[in-house]
Amino acid sequence: MGSLQILIQQIIGGLAIGSMYALVALGCALIFSGMKVVNWAQGEFYMIGAFTALTAYVTWKWPFIFAFLFSVGVMFIVGTIVEKVTIDRVRESDHLTLLMITIGISIFAKQVAILIWSPIGAVFPTIFGDVPFQIWGVYIVPQNIYVMLIGIVLMIILYVFLFRTKMGMAMRAVSQSREIAGIMGVNTKKMDMLTFGIGICLAAAAGIIMAPLTYIEPMMGVTVGIKGFVAAVIGGFGNLFGAVLGGIIIGIIETTSAFFISSGYKDAVVFSILIVVLVFKPQGLLAFSKGKKN
Repeated sequence: MGSLQILIQQIIGGLAIGSMYALVALGCALIFSGMKVVNWAQGEFYMIGAFTALTAYVTWKWPFIFAFLFSVGVMFIVGTIVEKVTIDRVRESDHLTLLMITIGISIFAKQVAILIWSPIGAVFPTIFGDVPFQIWGVYIVPQNIYVMLIGIVLMIILYVFLFRTKMGMAMRAVSQSREIAGIMGVNTKKMDMLTFGIGICLAAAAGIIMAPLTYIEPMMGVTVGIKGFVAAVIGGFGNLFGAVLGGIIIGIIETTSAFFISSGYKDAVVFSILIVVLVFKPQGLLAFSKGKKN
């Protein structure tokens, strides 16, 4: 296999992983954009989404699509409840207090996962096949293609919801100005619950889709959550399109550096890119334009 084919193969794998980082980052960016809350528990909802789908798919023997929808639906409900019970009660607090609350949610979620599913973890069965096929000398794993396609479809659905529906436009109005949106009749508390619930759903969906490619265990969301946060920062924190770009960049850098350098250095390379971006373009690759207005 030539070097070009190897590079293409790594890029395809990077796009698959990057699309999942993009979903996690999208959830972070959506929540920050609409609520000004840095959700440090995003990775834990990624993990619980995977565990919930595993239970429905393996234990209850549901078809994968039903297990997927069930898990995402449950996580949406959980997200709205968490927002109402915790964040909404301290909505006017400073950013540090809100951040500490999400860190507490993160710790609590891991402990709940250990109590329900045990600390050992489990293997999620392959859904789309793991036997690679060859195209023009490039070996492609079917699972990677489906992961990437599902990620793209979910991003398109989110875009249509935010920019083509009244509810989505109300969410965007709140992200632009809570005061003006409230004056115009938008229920900002309801939008907060919806925003947090959707942000959690995106992380859960990423966890479900990536589950067959990873080992599911209560600590699996820690690294993913951090990288999703990094992707959001690289793209421009609060910028939805930047979150997608950041996720894809991280996915490609991670897979290519793991192959051409060493898998032991892939995280170091990713965080080195973050440092470079913060030093030379601290507002992110796609700066969040509304930040200049506040």
